[in-house]
Amino acid sequence: MTSIDTQASPDKEMLNWGRLIMDGVPYADLAAARDRDVSVSWYDYWMDTAAQYEQAAQSAADTGHRHSAGELFVTASLCAQYAQFLWFGEDRTAGQRRKVELYAKAAPYLDPPAERFNLPIDDATIPGYLRVPKGEGPWPCAVLIGGLESTKEESYRFEELLLARGVATATFDGPGQGEMLVSTPARGDFERYTSRVVDFLVNDSRLDPNRLAVLGRSAGGHYALRSASLDRRFTACVSWGGYVNFENWEGRGPLAKESWRYVSKSADMDEARVFVEKCLDARSVLKELRVPTYFQQGGLDFVPVSQVDVLKQYAVNADLTIVVEPEGDHCCHNLGPRPRLEMVDWVADQLHSAISRE
Repeated sequence: MTSIDTQASPDKEMLNWGRLIMDGVPYADLAAARDRDVSVSWYDYWMDTAAQYEQAAQSAADTGHRHSAGELFVTASLCAQYAQFLWFGEDRTAGQRRKVELYAKAAPYLDPPAERFNLPIDDATIPGYLRVPKGEGPWPCAVLIGGLESTKEESYRFEELLLARGVATATFDGPGQGEMLVSTPARGDFERYTSRVVDFLVNDSRLDPNRLAVLGRSAGGHYALRSASLDRRFTACVSWGGYVNFENWEGRGPLAKESWRYVSKSADMDEARVFVEKCLDARSVLKELRVPTYFQQGGLDFVPVSQVDVLKQYAVNADLTIVVEPEGDHCCHNLGPRPRLEMVDWVADQLHSAISRE
């Protein structure tokens, strides 16, 4: 195992239970992680918990309880995700592989099921999942983009909110994320990979190619801004805890800095800093952003609130809805479900009202 601090360094993330709980990690498991024996690492605790949920899921599947099997396999996958998301090296790789395996087991049991897709691009493959509401379409669709250590398997609870509002969901791993990290490190032209996913979606007769939104969380919020600016097929954009440009390297914690070094495959921290400051900058393309855009930020976030002003300065052709939660942390995870519900309602309203604009 490789960690930049002590074996227990990811326990620092316990200070932000909001993200894990809102993504679907049970409170009881978080409390048990906090109170575990000091001889048990964060990684080992969560991987063991993932195995317990997998066993329960398989038992549910064997007895014909499909819905329970799906929920339990998803929970197992989330446990593996949060086992490895702040570790680096062999444990990160093993945890990622286990997370993918567990979500693949969940996929056919979900309602609607998660349909795997694999899209070739350059010398790599974009892996993802599409979920389409039951009934007659064509349905609007939201493309969901994860952040620095987020992956496609992490968005199940958010997908459920959108699906309940009649919006299909497409999630994928892009450069530096999940399964793609092996072949493709983080890079500045993430929008190419988003557009490749859109190429796939617009050819699915169940989906409405005129009603597509892109929604990204954290670094994914930056990627969403770039994607909506450079692909005119999107009709709405959400930057959830995102940013226009990476202007606060010194304000990021050591784990975040190491994560950027790791996913960009930089040789050292100086190279990582150059990467994020040079490549994660959407200012030059924001004049092309011409769709309704929702920008959510927390007043207590490590992403500077001044990013709101940067967005206003450069996104001069977009209809902006800016929400700053004064007491919100990064992505407002500490505020419970309300900010997420407001976002999904906004997305659903934009996509459903797009019918009248066709």
